Amino acid sequence: MTSAEELKENIGRHGLLAVSGTALKFVVTILDARSRYGHLDYKVRPIAGEGETWHASTAVQVLEIVDINQ
Repeated sequence: MTSAEELKENIGRHGLLAVSGTALKFVVTILDARSRYGHLDYKVRPIAGEGETWHASTAVQVLEIVDINQ
């Protein structure tokens, strides 16, 4: 089982966010992590575009890449 502390290790990394109910996925930067009522969440911001929001950690696939421009 993943804990909020383990999720915090991913802060600053990139992830692939899947939008529920669609085939849409896009690259985000992970800004923060939290445990909320037993659910683990990431606060994310898109690489291109604006805004930031919390999503379930299960919707974010952490990527192993360092620079998306490589």
